[in-house]
Formats: sequence, C-alpha cells, structure tokens
Amino acid sequence: MLFSRNRAVVVLSAALGVFAIGCSQNKIAQCNQLIEVANEAVTEVQAITENASPDDPAAFLRIADTADQAKTNLQAIEVTDEQLQTYQERFVTLYTNTGDSTRNLVEAVNAQDNQAAQQAYDALQQAIAEEPNLVNEVNGYCGGRAPAQQGNQTAP
Repeated sequence: MLFSRNRAVVVLSAALGVFAIGCSQNKIAQCNQLIEVANEAVTEVQAITENASPDDPAAFLRIADTADQAKTNLQAIEVTDEQLQTYQERFVTLYTNTGDSTRNLVEAVNAQDNQAAQQAYDALQQAIAEEPNLVNEVNGYCGGRAPAQQGNQTAP
C-alpha cells in the first residue's frame, strides 16, 4: 500500500509539472503573438513616417490603417491568460484611439478647422502616450526583459 501511495504522489507531481510547463509555454506563445503584432505596427509606422513629409495626409491615413490592422490582428489572437487579456484590451484601445484620432486630424486639417485639428492632435498625443508604459508592462510580464532600444518596440 505504501508503494502505491508513493507512486501515486510521484505520478501526480509529474503530471502537475507537465501542466505547469504547458501553461508557461502557452503564456509565452501568447506573449509572443501580442509582441509580434505590436512590433509590426511600430515598424510599419516608422517606415511610413521616414518616407513621408509631415504635411502628407495620405501618410497619416496609412498610419491610421496600420493602427486599424494592428487592432484587428490583436483581436484575432486567442488569449487565455487573464493578465495578457488585459494587455490585449489595452493595446486594442490604444490602436483604436490612434486610428480614430489620426483620421479625425486629417479630416480637420482638410476642412481647415484649427480647433478640431488641435482636439484631434491632443487625442492622438494622449493615445500614443499610453504606449511606453504598456510596452514596459508587457515586457515585464512576458519575461522581465527591458524594451527594445529602437522606438518603443517590445522585446521579442
């Protein structure tokens, strides 16, 4: 009887260890998916801004489209980790606000509405101001790594 109990404890411990490793790998995979989408968005926005003039409305609209695509890509990721779900929601909000504010800014500039343009610009600044803290939090949760040095990209 003692042998059976010890064997059961060993088997149970091994099963729990495999479960814990599986959960950890699942978290890592989910982290990597979120990080990949965020990094792609930052890389694309950087490419757009490097190749466009500051008064090019088409460039701003491409940035808004990039934010919308990042939002869509993030929403498509199935996240089971509760903390990562919170980060995912915050990224979705960030990209939603970025896309909306950018489009509003272009519309206001095209309409030569300085007050609306200032409001849209302020909303855009507020939206993107959230990014560095969110990136740092995700990096800390997903492996304790510091953010990448270029831009506000998350560490892969």
